[in-house]
Parts: sequence; structure tokens; C-alpha cells
Amino acid sequence: MQQPAAGLVKGRLSLRVRRLRASLVRDVWAERTGRLTSEDPGGRRFRRLGRGVSIGFPVASLYGEPWMEIGDDTLVGSHVSLSAGLLPGLDLGPDPVLRIGARCLIGRGSHVVAHESVTIGDDVFIAPYAYITDQNHGYTDPDLPIGVQPPLNRPVVIGDGCWIGAGTVVLPGTRLGRNVAVAAGSIVRGEFPGHCLIGGAPARVLRSYGATGGWSRVTPQVTTRENSMSLADPARTPDMINIMIVGDSISHGSSGDWTWRYRFWKHLREHEVSLDLVGPKNTLDNIRTAEEGDGDLTYADPEFDPDHDAQWGRPYLSEKDEIEAKVREHRPDYLLVLLGINDLFWYGVEPPVFEANLREFIANSRRARPDLRFVLGTLLQCQKAVDEADFGARVAATNDRIRAVAKDLDSPSSPVVVAETAAEFVAAEHTWDGTHPNARGELRIAAAFADALASRFAVGAPYPRPYPDVPPVAPEAKASID
Repeated sequence: MQQPAAGLVKGRLSLRVRRLRASLVRDVWAERTGRLTSEDPGGRRFRRLGRGVSIGFPVASLYGEPWMEIGDDTLVGSHVSLSAGLLPGLDLGPDPVLRIGARCLIGRGSHVVAHESVTIGDDVFIAPYAYITDQNHGYTDPDLPIGVQPPLNRPVVIGDGCWIGAGTVVLPGTRLGRNVAVAAGSIVRGEFPGHCLIGGAPARVLRSYGATGGWSRVTPQVTTRENSMSLADPARTPDMINIMIVGDSISHGSSGDWTWRYRFWKHLREHEVSLDLVGPKNTLDNIRTAEEGDGDLTYADPEFDPDHDAQWGRPYLSEKDEIEAKVREHRPDYLLVLLGINDLFWYGVEPPVFEANLREFIANSRRARPDLRFVLGTLLQCQKAVDEADFGARVAATNDRIRAVAKDLDSPSSPVVVAETAAEFVAAEHTWDGTHPNARGELRIAAAFADALASRFAVGAPYPRPYPDVPPVAPEAKASID
């Protein structure tokens, strides 16, 4: 009775061994024959598939190859998604959407999902099960399910030599400098300098490298409301961004104003953005006197960082020749610009000349800092534009020029975007004299710039609507004392 039983067990083991061997042979064959390289016919679908590239089999998802560039000797693991565009078969235009550099490694089960622009530098190692995308759903409409709201695209840039830990999520708008190490399981959003270690949810700088002091631990920034509302000379942190507001009287403000600069700064600080407003001035203009440049500091609330580069009467016409020196001196990461009404009103500049001046302004700024980011405000409605159809048409044509220049000069290394400051601004309701913003107007200007920074650069968050009720400026703040 023992012999048949032993023979049956032996037969079962033999069957299992044969099945295991067949499975291994099948898997190895599938991996070797399914792997995609630059030498395979499938590699020709890509915009560029470099020498020595290998994409493992099976892939989780692969489409939009004509808008993908992958550099030499990059290895992509199995079960990885690489996609450009929302769906297969879409025409995404003339430029690549997904760029992966040379000698990169993308670990098993990771996903790189590009809709507008994802750029991964050379020698980047991405551990298994990472997720990188430049698109998220909007959530501004409370009546629509989030999944069907219009998406928001924000370019992603991962610098040369970075390490992305297992299970990391890289969100739209992220920009990592060179040789950034990201701890496993982090959620990354925002901009980080090179040569640092970041981690957490959301990610923060944990260690940074100094040329003289080597690696050092970074003390977490205090973000309580009490300490976040301090002030004009904030302590530097590695993730701090410099913003310079360039403008005329609308941004400069006058006696008794909060200014839109205040409301913008307050909004970003409430969303834990580490920022320093920079520029050559910190004053208002006291319109109660006949003096110019009187250094007035009578803000309605002085408890904010008031540095700026705004001056009553300023046009692009003159500022284009001065901006390069200011950018060199104050080193902004972002220029927020609200200029133009003086060009049209006082200097009679027509839209074609305005466009030329704007282009020169951007070119001169970039000479001082090639990677500068621009947010250009549109010209606000003023009462003159309402009362005089010809002037209103010039304002509208000028705003069209601003949008066209931004689209033309926008680039991954030096983005140019538009803040639609005019969209919610009505002269009769949002100015105190037909031109200059009252408290409600200040909110709307601040909101437009905050929305642009959040949607394109993942800095802060969109400004909440409906707008809060805010008190007006006291009439005596504007009354003449001459």
C-alpha cells in the first residue's frame, strides 16, 4: 500500500516542478521579448528613445509616446506607467510633454503622468512605487464633484542627480534643484533648492549642504499664527522664496491703505508659505501732503512685510530700463507686476509700443536672473475706461497684448503667466477715486495674484470666495492737511 502512495506524491511533486519551470521560462521569455528598447520597432513611436534605453515588461500604461523624450542608458522597470496627455491619440502640440534624461532609473510600479510638462534631469533615480504628475483636479466650484472639475496643470521639474524614495508622491508645480534626496513616502509640493534632504507630508527641508559647513540639520520653521504674522526682515530658511512686487500707485498705495500687498502677504502666510517680500521701498505715499516720496508709513495695519518696488506714476516705459539693476540687487525668485495704466493715460503709449516695452522689460529682468518667474497682472478697469469708449478699447487691447506676450515668452526655465487682476475688478465698486483700489479692490487684486501662484507654481492656495467683508479706509486718512 505504501508504494502507490509514494509514487503518487512523487508524481505530484514532479508535476509541480514542471509547472514552476514552465512558469519561470514563460516569465523570462515574456520579460526578454516584451521589453522595449530603442532597437525595437515600438521604439520609433517615441519622439526620442535614446541608445541603451530599456522599458521593462509588462508596462502598466504607455501612451503619448510622440511627446516623450528619454535619454541614453535610462532603465525603466516593469509595471511602470509613462503617459503624455489625458488619453491616447490626442494631439499635444509641437513640444515634448515628458522629458526623462540620460542614465536614469525608474523603479518597478512607478507612475509618471504628464499633461503639460514633466522634466526629469540626468542621473535621477526613482525608487519603486513613486507617483509623479503635473495635473490635479480643481476644487473651486462647490456644486461640482471634484473629479469632473477642470484640471489644473503645473509643470514639474526634477533636477539632475536627484533621488526619489519609494512611495513618494510628487505633485504639480514641484521644482527640485540638483542632487535633492527625497525620503521614502514623502508628499512633495513646491520648490526646493539643490543639495538638500527633504521628507514628510508635506515635504520639508530636513538637511541642507553648505559649501563651507557641510551637511547641517535644518530647524523646522515656526508656523503658528502668532509667529507667522511677523515681519519685514524674516529669518532665512532654505525653502524661503523672494517675491518682488513691481507697480505704480495701485500697488504703492497711499495714506491709510492696507494695500493689496498686505492682503496677498497675509494670505500666503496663512497657508504656511515661507516668503520674503523684497524691493527698494517699504512706504506708502502720503497724499494728504503735496510732497512726493515723503516716506509715509501710516498703513492701516503695519504688521506685515512691506518691502516693494512700486511708485506712483510709474509706467513700463521707464521701468524697463531700471528693472535689471533692481533684480540684481534684490534677487527675487518671482516678479509680480501690475503696471500699464500710466503708459496709456499719461504717456499716450499705444498697444503695439506697449508690447515692445513689455518684452524689453522681461528680457532685461532675465539678464539679471535667467530663471526668474513672472506673474503679469492685467490692467484694471478705471472710471476713464468706463466713460470713454476709445480709452476702454485701448485698455482691452493692451490686456490682450499682455496675454499674448506671456504665452509667447513662457518657458520651463523662466515661466511667464498672467494674473487676471481685471476679471473681478469693477471701478465703481472697487476704487475710492475711480482708479485706486479701496479695501474690497485690494482683496480682488491680491486674490488674482494668489490664484496665479497657486495654479501655476503650487505656491500657497487659491484665494477663497466669496470674499470677506472688510472695513473701508477711514475718510480722514485721505483728507488734505495742507
